[in-house]
Amino acid sequence: MTHTSRGVGPLKGLTIAITGSRRASELAHLITSLGGRPYLAPTIGIEVKQDVSKEVESFIGRVVDGDVEYAVFMTGPGVYSLFSTAKSLGLERKMIDLLNRLTIVARSSKPRAALADHDVKTDIIPEENTTEGLTNVLKRIMLRGKKVAVLWHGSYSPLLKTELQTVGAQVFEYSTYSYSLELARSGAQILGAMGFGYIAPDNKKVVNLIKDLGNSLIDVITFTSPPSVRNLFLIAENQEMTGSLKASLNDRTVVVAVGPPTSGALEENGIHVDVMPEIYKMGPMVKALGDYLKRGNTPKWRFVESR
Repeated sequence: MTHTSRGVGPLKGLTIAITGSRRASELAHLITSLGGRPYLAPTIGIEVKQDVSKEVESFIGRVVDGDVEYAVFMTGPGVYSLFSTAKSLGLERKMIDLLNRLTIVARSSKPRAALADHDVKTDIIPEENTTEGLTNVLKRIMLRGKKVAVLWHGSYSPLLKTELQTVGAQVFEYSTYSYSLELARSGAQILGAMGFGYIAPDNKKVVNLIKDLGNSLIDVITFTSPPSVRNLFLIAENQEMTGSLKASLNDRTVVVAVGPPTSGALEENGIHVDVMPEIYKMGPMVKALGDYLKRGNTPKWRFVESR
């Protein structure tokens, strides 16, 4: 789905694909304001786990019973899901009071903002909002013998638990949702409560995106999370289009990643990243793209067509 833009700016005349779902509308508006044409083809949705109540009840029970000293929040949607369940159990107020007695760690500004919306303070936030960055910060704390609860986002990595156990911490892990190829109703409700102008993924649109990449109809493609990369390649694999997708991204399209984890997911799939901002956020990402183009770089397909 391509939108027409009459604006002027560093992105003038370029068609820029958006693979994220959560803030797709915001990113589309930003691209349009700089003269670009947003191409919306989100690849990622959120699905709340069927047994989420048990996970959340276990987390809440551990906090309420005073059986945890550190609480690590990896995700904003997870925070909202947690508090929604706590409210249904009549434990919201008690959990807020008890969390504020713990050392609270937020992976990034998103879970910190979600916690603040529920009157819970954040004590620690790493400079690098990756699992590795969070792990490095926590390992500098005296955690031997301490009990640490971790509320995960949709992508799980055993690294955090393994590394914290090496310094003597006792780790309890929880998860309330997973990433999926569709935006389930329950996931849409969470994102809506967070105020995100999300756009649901559509496999047909993603398949068309892969075809349009191959036909040089896309100048730039943006990725704002590792799952958006992995789901794109999963859909390509299901359609037997992986080879075409890789060739298009490496030879014909400017590839933009919001930060190191997303860049890493692209590299794992054999894709070279052309643009990544120094500040790993959406606005700086678009600015970095504009700077890249101002330096005289142009969409790769133009060189292919001129050969």
